[in-house]
Amino acid sequence: MTIISSWAHAVGSRMVRAAEVEHEFHLPAGKIRKGAGLEAVARLGKNEEEVAFCAAVCDFALARAGCAIGDVDWLIATSETFHRFPSLGASLHARLLARESCGVLDVGGACLGLLNALATAQAMLRAGRARQILIVTGDCHSRVLTPGQVKGEFGGLFGDGASAFLLRAAESTDADPHYRLGEFHFGCSNIYGSAIRIGLSPKQEIALTFEGEALARAVVEQMERVIEDVELRSGRKRADACALVTHQPNPRLVALLARQLKIPASKIPPVARTCGNLGSSTCGVGLSMVLSDHSTKPASQQGPIFLAAVGPGLLWCGGILESVAAP
Repeated sequence: MTIISSWAHAVGSRMVRAAEVEHEFHLPAGKIRKGAGLEAVARLGKNEEEVAFCAAVCDFALARAGCAIGDVDWLIATSETFHRFPSLGASLHARLLARESCGVLDVGGACLGLLNALATAQAMLRAGRARQILIVTGDCHSRVLTPGQVKGEFGGLFGDGASAFLLRAAESTDADPHYRLGEFHFGCSNIYGSAIRIGLSPKQEIALTFEGEALARAVVEQMERVIEDVELRSGRKRADACALVTHQPNPRLVALLARQLKIPASKIPPVARTCGNLGSSTCGVGLSMVLSDHSTKPASQQGPIFLAAVGPGLLWCGGILESVAAP
C-alpha cells in the first residue's frame, strides 16, 4: 500500500483584506467579500521568492518524517502559475540539493494537480519504481494575475500557497498512524470546457475567457457527482468521512456544495475564506490541514478523507484516503 508519511503547507505571509483587493482591482465595494465570501487572500511578500517558498515547505515535510532529501527517489511538482524553464520540479531539485539520480516529473491539471500527482506517485510506488516520492504544489498567483492584466472578478479571487507530501510504500502490517491512498478515478466533461480559457495574446498579455456563473454551476454539480462516485467505488459514506478535501473556487461555492451534499460545512477545511483560491495548492493546503488535525487522534476517530477536484477542461478527479489503523 502507499501511505503519506509526512506533509506540510504554507500560504503567503501577506494577508490582503477583501476591501483592499476590491480597491486595487477597481471593483464595487463588497464584490469580493459578499459576492464570493472571501475575507482575505494570502500573498507572498515582495521580497519572497517562489522557489524558496516551495523549498521551505519541502524541507519541513522531510524534517517531520526524519527523512533526508538523499532518500527521495522522485520529486513530483505541480503548479498552475510556474510557467518558466527550468520547471518548478527541476528548480526545486537544484534548491533542495537532491541527488542526480532522483527523478523529476512536473504534472499539470491546474486545480487537479495534487490529485494527478498523488495518483502518479501511487502507480510508481506500486510498480516498485521508487521507495519514497516527494510531491510539492506551488502557486504564486499574485505575480501573474495582477490588476490591469485580468479582470478583478477573476484575479481578485486568488492567493499564494504551497504544500508538500512524502509518500512511501508500506506493508499492510505497518502500525504507524498514517493514511493510505485508496483508488483514484478521473474523467473529463467537455460540456463546460469553454467556460474558462486562459492564454497569452499576440502582445503577450493574458487573454481570459471566464463565464463565472456557468462555471460555478458546473463545478458544484460535477464535484457533487464525484463525491457520489467516491462513495460507490469505496463503499464508504460521506457522513462517515472525517473531512472532504475539495477544490475551493470561492467560499460561497464551498458552502453551496456542503448544503447540496448535506454535510456540515466544517468537514471541508476553510482554505479559500482567508487565503483565496490557491489553484493546485488548494487541495494541498486543505489536505495538510486535515492530516495535522486528525493524525494524532485515536484510530476510532480517524475516518476516511474524501478527495474531489475539478479543473479547466472540465477535468475531474475523485479519491479517498483511509487510516492505516481503520478496519
